[in-house]
Amino acid sequence: MAQTSSQALVAHALRRLTFGPAPEQVERFAAGNADPTKAANAAIEWAFAAPAQPIIALGEDQWDSALRGWISSMQSPEAGVHEKLTWFWHGHFATSSDKVGNMKILHAQQALLRKHALGNFGTLLREITTDPGMLLYLDGAGSSVEAPNENYAREVMELFTIGRGSYTEADVKAGALALAGWNVDYESGKVSFDESIALGGEVVYLGRRGRLGVDDVVSALLAHPNCAPFVASKLWTYFIGVPPSKDRAAEFGKVFRDGNYEIAPLVQMILRSPDFLNTRLSRPRFPVEWFLAANAAFGPPRDDVDDKDTNPWVLEQLDQLPYRPPNVAGWPISAKWLSASQQLARASYAWSYSWRMRPFEDRDLVSAALWRCSIHECSDETRRALEGAAMATAGSADALSVSRRLIAAALCSPEFALA
Repeated sequence: MAQTSSQALVAHALRRLTFGPAPEQVERFAAGNADPTKAANAAIEWAFAAPAQPIIALGEDQWDSALRGWISSMQSPEAGVHEKLTWFWHGHFATSSDKVGNMKILHAQQALLRKHALGNFGTLLREITTDPGMLLYLDGAGSSVEAPNENYAREVMELFTIGRGSYTEADVKAGALALAGWNVDYESGKVSFDESIALGGEVVYLGRRGRLGVDDVVSALLAHPNCAPFVASKLWTYFIGVPPSKDRAAEFGKVFRDGNYEIAPLVQMILRSPDFLNTRLSRPRFPVEWFLAANAAFGPPRDDVDDKDTNPWVLEQLDQLPYRPPNVAGWPISAKWLSASQQLARASYAWSYSWRMRPFEDRDLVSAALWRCSIHECSDETRRALEGAAMATAGSADALSVSRRLIAAALCSPEFALA
């Protein structure tokens, strides 16, 4: 740690806690602070205290405005942990426009995730269970005791709360019966409960017997011994980049459960762990993270650029379009984000949008490119590759062309691909 610069630790903290960073953010916390840990902790404190970004209203083109609005919130220079967790919960409680279709419903669901992102997990679980988007996506809408749909009853255990192997098929069937009776008006998004098609008798669900309903299901899930460590482990992996050990999962799970499933204290504990600063460049950057960090690296566009807007629809080519996770399991932390096809798509974007940027003024063009990309821990191989690119164009291209080539190359480096 003593050999790591303040810029490197601050950049690491902001990679994990924001959708940047912009180089100016790194300097804001690193400048004048010779102690790297103190500089990084200042960045962590700022990111954790950063306020929730406002949800942007839908425009006439609901799909486009919903996408651009969420991207705008994420790329705000004031966005911090709250925004990062809003995105995390979107992947955890995944629903997709491919099936739901109604963007008003999904836009309202984003507001729900934003409201509880750092709040209480139990409250979030209860509200997402009868959220219209979730009811439509996992077929809870219209499920009756005569024809119960088991999709949500299964996924709420396997993916959202207690994990595979923690329940039986009998629990799935009982959960489906207990959750029957809910309906959604597709046009208005209004949710209603019809007692005439709901459970009238008793079932046994995760060891609880009775005429159970949605509140009983949520209560049973929260009381299950695997719930707190399961959710805590997912949050740990998201922020640390690697799964926790069994003992660490149990330790943080106990804190989570003893704290009545309050999310903020758990996240604070994760960020205070030495693992947070010590485990750097340990997971692939998700495409949304890479896209927004690349935009930050380009910096403000040149004065002669008319179109100052980047195209968020490129995220469809990068395989991580908001409101459209691939399935109910969301987007995995996976080596797929380092695949050749992924790198080709990123390289295409890096070169296509580098035309907006201003040329570097620094004589050391390689250092300027690394600084713009907030890369402060750079391998010799990456630096040699950038130096080779700079030398290959020396004297034969204008400053903007050289700057474009170097920023595009830096954005395709192994260091920029990792969080």
